[in-house]
Amino acid sequence: MQKIGFVGFGAIGGTYGAQMMDESIDIYVIVDDSRKERYEREGIFVNNKHYDLNMLTDKEDSIKMDIIFVSVKYHDLKDAIKLMKPFVGQETIIVSLLNGIDSEEILADIFGKEKVLFGFSVVIDALRIGNRIEYLNQGTIVFGDGFGKNPKAVAEVEELFKKAKISYKISNEMIREQWWKFLINVGINQTSAVLLGPYGLFQQNEEARSFMISAMKEVIELSKVMNINLEESGIDDFIVILNKLAPEKKTSMLQDVEAKRKTEVEMLAGKVIELGKRFGVPTPINELLFKMIKAIEYKNEHF
Repeated sequence: MQKIGFVGFGAIGGTYGAQMMDESIDIYVIVDDSRKERYEREGIFVNNKHYDLNMLTDKEDSIKMDIIFVSVKYHDLKDAIKLMKPFVGQETIIVSLLNGIDSEEILADIFGKEKVLFGFSVVIDALRIGNRIEYLNQGTIVFGDGFGKNPKAVAEVEELFKKAKISYKISNEMIREQWWKFLINVGINQTSAVLLGPYGLFQQNEEARSFMISAMKEVIELSKVMNINLEESGIDDFIVILNKLAPEKKTSMLQDVEAKRKTEVEMLAGKVIELGKRFGVPTPINELLFKMIKAIEYKNEHF
């Protein structure tokens, strides 16, 4: 029997982990001691159903996982790597479901490119509040062998998704696909956080949508000078997806702002600004978003 591990059991990890459990697939949730105690005390509920988690800490390092899904926030990746290290064996496959464009490189530097698959989810509308996760749409996991080192691993993960009845798409252009998801997050996540608006705001209000698109266009310009070559039709593709989302649902960054948690602005606007300086591409919208979101974080922490 395969050993499936999750590092990070929030909106993304919790949604897909619970789906696996619903299909009688055993999973392990890799946690630190404090999170284990909290989960034991408070429990985890997904769409109002309670799930008993099989949790592992680094004290139980004799078990090696066949597949580990990493779905933490970007700023928690360093700690996640420490947590998961004892459970990574010679044949372990690691699937990153993080936002951003460099988590796979970070994981590969530690564990090897042959172990790491690129991945992300689209159209998911999961919302986490405390120990409760709710969603209407599980979305689709897009994944593939971005490093070209282990095509067999793609087949193994595909088989798992089939058993779990999780919607998926295998891509042979994962770097380009990942940049398209990056474009989405730079646009909708950040502007929703500063406007405090759910998806409905961007479906119905032209000014909000224009603000979002202006941030996305800076990613397109960067992609051109980096030979990734996203096209503006990628924005149109996202608008089609956006219009299908439940109007009252919220991006993960808006959820973080409302819960007064740290956001992922460093790996969104921060990354755009960094690459813009490196390649000589102006990024004024993302510079503004970075300042606004950092100010919001400060306000949430101190006031």
